[in-house]
Amino acid sequence: MRAQTNGIRQRGPTFQFRFEGRSIEARKGDTIASALIAAGVLRFGTDRQGAGRGVFCGMGVCGDCQVLVGDRTRRACVEPARENIAVFRGPAHVPTQCSTTSNHPGKWRERRPDVLIVGAGPAGLSAARVAASAGLDVVVVDERLKTGGQYFKQPSDGFDVDFSKVDARFAKGHELALQARDAGAEFIFGAAVWGTFAPNRVAILTDEHTMLIDPQRLILSPGAYERTPPVPGWTLPGFVTTGAAQTLLRANQTAVAKRVLVAGNGPLNLQVAHELVAAGVDVAAVVELAAAPHTASPSALLGIMLNGPQLALAGVAHLASLRWKRVPVRYRHVLVAAKGDESVQGAIIARVDAQGRPVAGTHETFEVDAICVNYGFLPQSQLARSLGCHFRYDNDTGEIDAVRGNDGRTNIANVFIVGDAGGLGGAPVAMNQGTLAALSVIADLSPSSAVLATRSRCERSLRRNRRFQKALWQVYDAPFPATGLADSETSICRCERVSKRAIEHCLAGDAKSFGPVKRATRLGMGRCQGRYCTTLLASLMHETLGDDCNMRDFFAPRVPVRPMPIAQLAGSYGEALTPVDLFQTGDK
Repeated sequence: MRAQTNGIRQRGPTFQFRFEGRSIEARKGDTIASALIAAGVLRFGTDRQGAGRGVFCGMGVCGDCQVLVGDRTRRACVEPARENIAVFRGPAHVPTQCSTTSNHPGKWRERRPDVLIVGAGPAGLSAARVAASAGLDVVVVDERLKTGGQYFKQPSDGFDVDFSKVDARFAKGHELALQARDAGAEFIFGAAVWGTFAPNRVAILTDEHTMLIDPQRLILSPGAYERTPPVPGWTLPGFVTTGAAQTLLRANQTAVAKRVLVAGNGPLNLQVAHELVAAGVDVAAVVELAAAPHTASPSALLGIMLNGPQLALAGVAHLASLRWKRVPVRYRHVLVAAKGDESVQGAIIARVDAQGRPVAGTHETFEVDAICVNYGFLPQSQLARSLGCHFRYDNDTGEIDAVRGNDGRTNIANVFIVGDAGGLGGAPVAMNQGTLAALSVIADLSPSSAVLATRSRCERSLRRNRRFQKALWQVYDAPFPATGLADSETSICRCERVSKRAIEHCLAGDAKSFGPVKRATRLGMGRCQGRYCTTLLASLMHETLGDDCNMRDFFAPRVPVRPMPIAQLAGSYGEALTPVDLFQTGDK
């Protein structure tokens, strides 16, 4: 359904497109997904077994929302809605009659800036503002059509925004983007970064062209995607990440459903529940795995107040608003299953013990139309790992972190990873890292004495914001369920429908590493390319075999890391350069 946020008003007339022969009303700035969900459509396509699929991640990572637009497959959550297009439910496999031709020009374009920044979220915008202000040639590419990333989500072009009335996050994101533009940074939106090549070459695809960008310095800030432990029913349409629900609301003024349940671990769930209630959505409950904040250690609570008082007060305000609206918040509870036939119709929760395991006899069912889930984040590490940047995997928490300095500098010369693309740190930390990365680039390419003073202030801010994050996650400390909530038939690999039983059968036999499991089951070979199931497999192997995994065990990132027409890769580049030259070492 459509929703409305204070200070944001629709601009311009609506238009129509067709979905499975049905007329769908859309607004300027809508994605196909937001228009369909506003019309009550949650089922966008089918999986390998014919079951319905819909929006899950809401950011183009999972591929569950794949649809056919004409004869081309598109991800509905990032594909703009256009007047009079014909959209059909996405099949599990692309039909053979789909076009193999490309509407793009045959020759590639090339760009050689001083700095390329991948991702226009808090980290990327901060880096762009500082680097461009120093006179460097800065290019920022982002798959979205607007700046802001997952944190500063901005309303689409279909709305007028009164920045004196919207919340501080909208306003701060808008201000930061304007500062970067005014400093001279060039933005390329709707750009899918599908490959990184030695030494810093980056290939992107837009609706108009394919481009090879060869910068002197590469700053990777693609952000993170949400992790969700598999439960029975987690592939049903209407089961979405909390961030997907927030994107629909903040960018498109669309509610994922009329009645929802929000579950997981961390402050994002409380914040989005608060925003949904304010927009008129009926939130059945907020289910939090951790204990109530007031039971946390005094030192953790003090650390939050001393290092992030405004964020702490915002969290208290969110909780107070939910209580005022009589939304139950269930601490030390977990979502154990989603119920429904064609889509989500109910949610089952249970109380957990000290190890995070559901307690028998405490199950409770809620009738809802959608379930929003978030248990933290995993970094979008594929681009960095394909260049050889080092990452660490924590077998106890299931988290992945980049090996990098405070400024994001990695083991690969001239490559930086900033923000949550290198591990969860939150938006303030991401902005500090983006600024520090830009200062390091300036010191490399255009040394200035002013850099030292600015760096010192930023490093102090970084230390303070890290102390806040440490205290925050002490308050929200809870064991990640991994595959512990899945029954034997629950899919661990969403894309290929590989069940927990099938994986355990492999591990009980000769399969003792990732490769044999992949070959036997197809786990990790689907649309998301293992982004969701890889760490789940690692957790299951650790639990079953007792062996620790490291990043060398994980599936290697492969080009393309984003969907692209093969005709584009086969096309010519300039007069002499072919796609093979992408892999050749340059002189930078």
